[in-house]
Formats: sequence, C-alpha cells, structure tokens
Amino acid sequence: MGNVIIWWRGGSQAPRQHRRQTAGIWRLQRIAVGISLLLLAVVAPVAYGQRLLLTPSLSIGERYDDNIFETQTDKQDDFITVLSPGIRVQYLPPELTPGTPQLDFDYRADVQFFADHSSQNDVAHRLSLTLASPLAPSLDVRLRNLFVVTEDQFARDERLSNPTGLRPVSDQRRARTIYNEAEGRVDVRPGGRLSLGVLGGSLIEDVDVPEELDEFRYRVGTELGYLLNVARDSRVFVAYQVTFESFRTNGSLPPGATDASFRVHAIGTGVRHELTPTLAINAGLGYSFTSSDAPQNDGHNAVIASAGIIKTYNLGQASLNYDRRFSSGEGEGGVVINDTVSGLVTVNLTGKLTARLASNLSWFNFQDATVGTGDEDQRFWSVRPSLTYQILRPWSVSVGYIYGYTDYTEGTSDNRSDHELLLGTQFALREWLTLGLSYRYASRQVHGNSPTQGVDEFSRNQVMLTLTASPTLRF
Repeated sequence: MGNVIIWWRGGSQAPRQHRRQTAGIWRLQRIAVGISLLLLAVVAPVAYGQRLLLTPSLSIGERYDDNIFETQTDKQDDFITVLSPGIRVQYLPPELTPGTPQLDFDYRADVQFFADHSSQNDVAHRLSLTLASPLAPSLDVRLRNLFVVTEDQFARDERLSNPTGLRPVSDQRRARTIYNEAEGRVDVRPGGRLSLGVLGGSLIEDVDVPEELDEFRYRVGTELGYLLNVARDSRVFVAYQVTFESFRTNGSLPPGATDASFRVHAIGTGVRHELTPTLAINAGLGYSFTSSDAPQNDGHNAVIASAGIIKTYNLGQASLNYDRRFSSGEGEGGVVINDTVSGLVTVNLTGKLTARLASNLSWFNFQDATVGTGDEDQRFWSVRPSLTYQILRPWSVSVGYIYGYTDYTEGTSDNRSDHELLLGTQFALREWLTLGLSYRYASRQVHGNSPTQGVDEFSRNQVMLTLTASPTLRF
C-alpha cells in the first residue's frame, strides 16, 4: 500500500517514551530506505535501452548568516561550514517521457559547523522518494515520500502538500524538526474496465517548541473505478477514506490549542477525463464527517469537493486546482474546514529562459475556535515566482521570490507577511564538478498590536559559496 507510517501515542509524556518514539521514526525510515532499494531491484532490471543512473555527491560550502536565530534585536551572526554527502538513484525506462524517472531516490546529509556558536552544530537529513511503476499489465504502484530532519528554518518550506502557514513559531525558531510525509496507492485491474485502488498515507511533524503541538496522521482508503474511454484514460470512480489524527504536546497545552485525537471519514465520487491529448480535467464530490471521543472534535460534517484542470503545451504546462476537505489545525490541533485554490505555470520562454509561477490560497475555518486564543479562522496566501536563465552551457543563473500572508479573519491576533528572495548562480567546472554562489534574504512583518507568542519581526541575510562533485554512473 506504499510507505504508510503509523505512529502510536500513549498518554505519558516521559522523556524515555519520547526517545523510544523518536527512535521508532528512525527505524521506520531505515525500513523505508530498504523497501526503496528492494523496489529498485525488483522493478528496475536493466535491459537494452533502459537507464539506471547512480549519482554519489559530495559538497563543501561556506555560509555567512547575519541573523541565525531570526530575531529583531540582539542579532547573532556566524560563519557556517557545511559538508554535504549524498546519493541519488534514478531509473528511466525508454517508454517514458524523457527526463521522467520511474524511480527517483535522493538522500543528502548536511553536516554544519558553526564558527562562533558551536552549540548549534547540527546534522540535517533529507530523503525523497518517487515511484511510478507498472509492476504488471494489471498492477500499478505509485509512491511519494519526503523525510526531513533539520534545525534550519529555511529547510522547513519543502513539503508534498501545499504550505499552510499554520506553524509560525516552529518556522521561525531554530529548533529540531522531524518531518515525514508519505502518499501511496496500488491499483489493480482484475479484468475488463474495472479497477480497484488501495490508498494510504502518513504525516509525522515533530517540532521541539512548547507553543505548538506535534502532529501524527495516517490514512487508508479504497477506490473503485470504471474506465469509460480506454484511449483517453477517462474513468469514473467511487471512494472511501478514513484519516486518523493525533497530537502530542511539547510541555503544557498551548493556549487555544486542542490535542484531542479525531478521525475524518470521506465518501465521494468523481470523474477523470482527457478532453484532448494535452488537456485533462478531474472533478469530485462527496460527504465527510468527523468522529472522536472529544465533544469539540466529534460530529462535524460537510460537503467536500475537488476540481482540477491540467493543460500541456509546447513551451510548458499549467494547472489549476480546488480542494475542500476536513483537515487539522496543525500546530494548534482541532478540526478545520480547509478550502484551497492552487495553481502552477511553467514556461520555457526562449529555450534558455524558464519561468515558473506557483500560488496557493487557503481558507481555514476552525470548527471549535475560541476568539482571542490564536485558533481563529484565517486565510493564507502564498505566491512563488522564479526565473532560470542558462547563459552558456556550463553557466546558469536563477532568481526566485516567495511571498506569504496570513490573515486572521476574526479575533485580535496580528496578521503576518513573509518575504523571501533567492538569487543563485552555478558554473560547471567539469561535467561532474560545479561551483555555486547564492544569496538569500528573508523577513517577517507583524501587522497589529497583539503578536502571537513566539512570532516576531525579523530580517535575515545569507551568502553561501559551494563546490559540489557529483559524478553520474550509467548502467
């Protein structure tokens, strides 16, 4: 069913139990890596015309950071030496779109040494896995997994799902975060036009700050589909899914938060259809309700829906999606109705200049909100434009910008706006040896007079020089 990670939580918050739970995460990740390599051996026997790429890498860099703790006053700067070993494995069958791997496994560690703040020395880890494999004509497996362990605030932006802005404290504070998100499904076609899918997923978000809750989620479900048009892969389906949400405090319960566990049941039907070879749509409609032993999280119900359109053209691709569902308040816990509109456009403008624009607008309706406690209804908007220019074959430059705005629609909490500017250039000294220089600026503004505890205004600058060796072995 994919890499489904289940987290069990008892009632005790003793340090020994916390260490056992953390150790459990590492055991599960080792199992995930083992499964990934086993899948590589099973689904990727190298035949004529197929490619298995193995890319070990080693990078050494020096970074200057003028505000390592993201504070407005008493800023602390430092030079950080970063040593980053890693490995990437890709399997590319010839029948797929060029550059689209059937299996993509990528792991990197960042060993950081602070010149003046040696107590902040840290080892960060990042592991990603994507698998899209037809194991047999009637059996298909798809899997995505992202695992991150870090103390660096910038490294927490990456996730499989849309960013939400519901964890402002841990996003700003230099504290250890363990994040794992997995999505997977297995589709079986027993015969004719019928298909049966088994769905699974999990989320672990362990933050070491007392103002937020840790979140543990796993979900299972099934989908029965019928193929309407074989040539265009058009199908209708009915599905059922249940999501289990649980939380853990980092000390005492934060004001306004609720750590009561709950379950979300979703029943729905939908359609996927390719209007043309370059235009596809999907739509779904259903009903969802919550169940729990906690009165504040029990008995919520709503109509849920999803809709999306994907257009592929000669110069790139564009997509627009809408999703309405029950979710959690992440660091604040509780049940939330989440309406999200997201879009993505990529365009190869000149062959050397590539533009990308991603945006996400979400409305969060807390079902048990108490005004003034920090869990008021809110809106979150982010926009992420970027440009990459290939000046010469070995030399490229890029610029990116990220803007996020959190708007509390009721209550007294302050709104927040976040800005991030990224500039970078890379020059290939050899095919396997790259020199990179990057600059990053980040800032946060708080709008109002009632700031959230642990959230402060700041500005931050980083400059980093790196040298990376990454030879690719082809089999």
